[in-house]
Amino acid sequence: MNRSYLTAIIPHYLQMKANYLFVVLLLGTLLSCKREGDNNIFNLFEDVSVTLHMENEHNIGTYKDVAVGDSIFVDFTISSKSKDMHQVWIFYNGAGAAVLKIPLGEPEKRSFRYVYKIRADKVGESTFRIMAVDREGVFMGDGSTSVTYNVLSDYVHLNNRVLYMPDSVNRSSACFIDLMEGKTYTYAEAKLHPEKIDLGMYRTYTVEPNGSLTFKYNIYSLQASPIPFGAFDFTDLAGKGRATYFSGIQNNQTSAFLNTLTSGEAIKTNAISRKTANLKLEDLKVGSLFYFKTPDEKYGVVIVNALSGFDNNRYLNISIKRQN
Repeated sequence: MNRSYLTAIIPHYLQMKANYLFVVLLLGTLLSCKREGDNNIFNLFEDVSVTLHMENEHNIGTYKDVAVGDSIFVDFTISSKSKDMHQVWIFYNGAGAAVLKIPLGEPEKRSFRYVYKIRADKVGESTFRIMAVDREGVFMGDGSTSVTYNVLSDYVHLNNRVLYMPDSVNRSSACFIDLMEGKTYTYAEAKLHPEKIDLGMYRTYTVEPNGSLTFKYNIYSLQASPIPFGAFDFTDLAGKGRATYFSGIQNNQTSAFLNTLTSGEAIKTNAISRKTANLKLEDLKVGSLFYFKTPDEKYGVVIVNALSGFDNNRYLNISIKRQN
């Protein structure tokens, strides 16, 4: 047998021996493992069960549509067959921590009944689980049960409406808006439909000592007297426009607009507290927020998303949330 032949077959032979040895060791490990009944990942947490009780009209099962402001009761019993529970947690999907941790007394460690009460104040679906943990804080189970309540929307969100600066020559800029529908109007259209106009906008400027210009973005109701933008004549419509009132301006409110004003009820409560009594506002900035009240006592809120100072592209970008 020549050297080149041996050189070719020896690595192949050694690999076969290694594969054989691996199979023998794997079989030995599997056969020598201690059997722990029939536990596996699919039945590991079946010791814990959760029962939802429905005796009360406010109680919900695993899913229910509710209105903003409704009271929600989740009446449940959580039980463990063979191991003591130390605490019961209410844990919302996507949350970083339990919203409620209930320590259990000695008589409650195998079976515990509780009524978790919620006020429906945020529009949309919320889902949580009721789970047990042991003394070390290790998850014991949740009965494979989750509870979802869907708070039906009581407000409308109109996003990214653009108002352009009024021009006193062609008068063709869409510088008026209906805050109920989010539709914009030119001066001519506003004169034809004053009953639809909640506000108009315009811009003023100041020449600074160094020669630079400082702009102010302003809004007004058609009920303002006089109309602050003098290039538009509304004298023949005196008293005919919508009487929409505004609160004072709050700055740096983008987070509040997105995360706090999440229901019509929250919008109304905050609007009333801010006293919607103004017919014009001056010096809006990015992040400025103000509330409004329409003639039919509907409340809403406006946030300034962006504004432009370029002479050939002057605009104000706003988003609106209002009650249904």
